[in-house]
Amino acid sequence: MGIHDDDVQRVRDETDITRVISQYVALKKVGRRWSGLCPFHGEKTASFSVNAEEGFYYCFGCQRSGDSITFAREMEQLDFVGAVEWLAERAGISLRYTNEGDGQRRKERTEFVDLVDQAATFYHERLLNSPDAGKARAYLRHRGYDRATVEQFRIGYAPDEWDALVRHLKAPGAKLAAAGLAFENSRGKPTDFFRGRLMFPILDPNGAAVAFGGRMLPEGQPPKYKNSAQNRIYDKSKVLYALNWAKKSVVAADEIIVCEGYTDVIGCFRAGVPRAVATCGTSLTEEHVKLMTKFARRIVLAFDADGAGKAAADKFYGWERSHDIEVRVADLPDGADPGELAETDPDRLIAAIDGALPFLAYRINRILDDADLEAPEGRARAAEIVAGSIAEHPNDLVRDQYLRDVAGRCGVEIDQMRRLVANPPRPVQNEEQHLYDDDPIYSEPPPQSRRKVPGTEVNVLRLLVHQPETVLHLVRPEMFSDEITMAGYVLVSSDGWRDRIDESEPRVSQMLRRLLVEEVTGEPIELVSRALDGVVDRWRTEMMRNAGSDLARIREYAPINQWLGLRQEEMHTEDSRDAAVNAIVGWLASLTPGCAE
Repeated sequence: MGIHDDDVQRVRDETDITRVISQYVALKKVGRRWSGLCPFHGEKTASFSVNAEEGFYYCFGCQRSGDSITFAREMEQLDFVGAVEWLAERAGISLRYTNEGDGQRRKERTEFVDLVDQAATFYHERLLNSPDAGKARAYLRHRGYDRATVEQFRIGYAPDEWDALVRHLKAPGAKLAAAGLAFENSRGKPTDFFRGRLMFPILDPNGAAVAFGGRMLPEGQPPKYKNSAQNRIYDKSKVLYALNWAKKSVVAADEIIVCEGYTDVIGCFRAGVPRAVATCGTSLTEEHVKLMTKFARRIVLAFDADGAGKAAADKFYGWERSHDIEVRVADLPDGADPGELAETDPDRLIAAIDGALPFLAYRINRILDDADLEAPEGRARAAEIVAGSIAEHPNDLVRDQYLRDVAGRCGVEIDQMRRLVANPPRPVQNEEQHLYDDDPIYSEPPPQSRRKVPGTEVNVLRLLVHQPETVLHLVRPEMFSDEITMAGYVLVSSDGWRDRIDESEPRVSQMLRRLLVEEVTGEPIELVSRALDGVVDRWRTEMMRNAGSDLARIREYAPINQWLGLRQEEMHTEDSRDAAVNAIVGWLASLTPGCAE
């Protein structure tokens, strides 16, 4: 995709470079030039110079230079096209694209973003001024939110009405649905997607409104959080809440703090740590990490990472290697989240972030803090558990440093500790398999070449092995995306399967023999819901791919896409999980092969 050369030149010519740079640097007129402290390196004496007439900047300290497009790319972490678009929007310039399809897609995105932005303004004004938002304002005051905070984050209130937003926007129902703002009810009428909720607008890194997170008010209708469904302008695996507000501080500190929720992020900002972001109702993904590395090299996790186990370790260490980053964990008090801590003890929150530990050090400290190091048995058991965690780290030198420290703390000989790390005890099943962000990986300890299969699918097979009468009616073949687990499902679903285990392919038979001696850990309906999460995600992704920029297809898929999004949200809430699981299973049962088109 490209932009016509004459449009690019027009952006350069019509952009006031001093006005753009002044958003980040205090400039002072010196003769015919402007001067200030360089935004690209720390300095006390101004060496950064701007030539407004030529539209060019240069730093005599670090030798960084360029025009307005270069500056936008550097400061906003954009590619060339994104930087031109960013400047064109501020200058009121319409762009033409070398590919007609790209231009149409950009136009549609602009329309959808404009609708979401109008919705954000509607919700925000409703919160500030409408009598029916009194309970929302009272809740925010109870949480210590002042007007400045509400305005900074554009917090809003969605009226508890069927179509208040639809009536306000006066846009076609198909476009509102495609933008994630409405859905078509059973009578074919556009209906507001969010009702009776506190609204947190989600913006992309450049400040474009793309989605919402809606929080249930006290005595409201579950689920607690309801997020916009994925659509043409919003992919939750690639968007981080508040990055648009945090990125300047993130770049300055070379550190980004990742929280679980919107209120946690706002708490960090209120505590004086304005470099926090949050995932939008999903676990941390590699796409999130790629986005964060554009702004910082150190990632601090400000949520409870206990029980993360091997799945998390594999992800974090893999990201550190492949993206040259450092992953740390803030040691928050037990049971406290950043949002609560910001209200009760902001200094403790800041200390937890400033004192964040490497992930392995955090895990080791947690294990040893819970161990009885006064007793020989307690020290031995702690050394065994820690050895398993240390063994997961891919770097020999790092492993050796930690095992030396743990050997001293546990009173174990260094050679004994090395043997434990070289041959770690088998991990505890439930600790390794179930507890990290609904994204566990089932990992067989033998050969490293063995392919891992999805833990959510293995959990369901374990249920079928031990509690078939409980879950057989809920399990569908669509839940199995891996050939090994699918083969296991086919066998376990048949009569007399135990007598035919050895007839299966070796990897399948080995998995099933192991499942026979394991226990089910976790609520059956919750384990089924985790597997259904993957099914729903695959369907919705396929629908988005097939729809592309075809508005007719988008309109066709909108009702089922919205319905699946609602059921998926309900599966994450205990009170509504059973009904949502049964609804999705019933929907899957009604399908015929090939209808996901």
